[in-house]
Amino acid sequence: MSLDACNKNVCTIEDLPEEVLEFILSLIPPYKDLHDCLQVSKRWRRCVLNVAKTRQRNFDRAISEYAIAWQSVTPVAMAPTITKRYSHAAVIHDNSMYVFGGCTCSMTTFNDLWRLDLSKRQWVRPLTMGTYPSPKACCSMVCYKDSLVLFGGWTHPASYPLHQTWHLFNELHIYDITANQWNYIVTENTPPPTAGHSVSVHGKWMVIFGGLQRASNVVHSTKSNDIWKLNLETWTWYKQETTDEHKKPVQRYGQSQTMLDDEHLLIMGGTGGTAIYYSDVWVLKMTGDLWTWLPVEVRNSGDAPPNLWCIPVCKVGDKIIVLSRSRQNYTPHMVYYSKVVWMRGENEPEKRLERKAKQVDKDENVNGKRGTFPVRRVVSDEEPQPGPSHASSQSNKPPSPNVVSNPPSPGISLSAFNTNENSTSKVDHRRERRLENLRRLEEKLKKQMIEINQSWSTPSPKKQKRNVLGMYVLDISHALDEKPYVTWLPLKNNGALCQGPEETVLYSLVAGKSELIMFGGIQKDVSSLACSTNNLSNQVTNSVHFITAPKYVI
Repeated sequence: MSLDACNKNVCTIEDLPEEVLEFILSLIPPYKDLHDCLQVSKRWRRCVLNVAKTRQRNFDRAISEYAIAWQSVTPVAMAPTITKRYSHAAVIHDNSMYVFGGCTCSMTTFNDLWRLDLSKRQWVRPLTMGTYPSPKACCSMVCYKDSLVLFGGWTHPASYPLHQTWHLFNELHIYDITANQWNYIVTENTPPPTAGHSVSVHGKWMVIFGGLQRASNVVHSTKSNDIWKLNLETWTWYKQETTDEHKKPVQRYGQSQTMLDDEHLLIMGGTGGTAIYYSDVWVLKMTGDLWTWLPVEVRNSGDAPPNLWCIPVCKVGDKIIVLSRSRQNYTPHMVYYSKVVWMRGENEPEKRLERKAKQVDKDENVNGKRGTFPVRRVVSDEEPQPGPSHASSQSNKPPSPNVVSNPPSPGISLSAFNTNENSTSKVDHRRERRLENLRRLEEKLKKQMIEINQSWSTPSPKKQKRNVLGMYVLDISHALDEKPYVTWLPLKNNGALCQGPEETVLYSLVAGKSELIMFGGIQKDVSSLACSTNNLSNQVTNSVHFITAPKYVI
């Protein structure tokens, strides 16, 4: 066969059917690379637009059916790599995700800015100029045109002088993406130092609600339910009043805020302090001089997430996505942990037996020794003390060397000695019986300890994933009705995500193009996080997770 004949039979990508071409284009990240494909030809433009519509439709259906796919980008595969952090701020602009600030595992804060290239899935550290913001966490950052608006936040106090409170900020910084420069905005009327608030953009207004605030003449911070709005054109603050002061959300922080349209926003969850958590939903109607709060009925609350604070939410169409702790394997985890606290070691029963005759204070601390204190109390109370029993048997007879050296023979019947022998034999019998019970308990505890050690040496997959992250979906399609209500969709598999990461809090979640992007956080139970913030080096993460619709093969 000649060379010309071979060239005539060669196929190019233009010879592929449109279905095949669209499938190939669907494998490209939906950002700059896919956008560049629009300029190839009219046919490619038509295929790219179809891919974008199909991708969004499949993603909406995957969210409603809890049939999502996870794609994780590990820090090893990226260079340079952003530092592990939590309580940071994140926002999407064009083909990038920007991350600012946050806390470290050593309880310090950042003031760096990072950009994640969503097309290449790589981190970039912009070398910014201008007036840098203070290192802080729990601040808010939104995107307006080609600028990032940063407000509020808090940081840990300095190590000296001692006993200082948290430092809150009311700084307003603007990052110009085009000029790569930070600008500090000074305003006359400004909110008090605020952190843990919620924010959303409506037209030319940035609206913030709640948070922890500290007035200039107050030492400690207080919760708030105030509304402040910022004109993003003139950089002017205004405190917004509402119609009914008695019909509004209670003071809180750590809540989520979602824009419904230019005139409505939705508030959900939050906390009022230790063991005070909220799951209510409110809609703010932003029309007229006085805005109006509207309480929203929550239906099917049995399928709601366990907690709605310190967890961001993301709006996809008429749904709100919440990634929180799964309901699966919650109780077994607590029972399994209690066994470890109960058992101290294999040789502990012997130590208890060695100390059985020792006079012990009745107020001895028995924390961590459950099951041992009642046994010791019975022995010490009923066991005869050494000495007094022999003294009582000889109280009616003068002391004599013959009595001590030659005890009476078994055939002699003496009433005094018979009484003491019977009582002593009964006490000895009870003592032997208790010692036998202790030996049995010792063997049982050793067997349980061996089983626990074996279970630790070969952990099962279920124990490794007992704190898996779960997905919850809130339908807000009727949030703007005359009688507004929202509905939690029925869960599947208790909300557990088989391919998802472990339970994480204080992370960021933003909506990209037909995907959700989750970054950072603490892989820890939120209830235990409120009790202790030590030893977080192995729990703070810098992983990036992409939530998309499953890909299908044609």
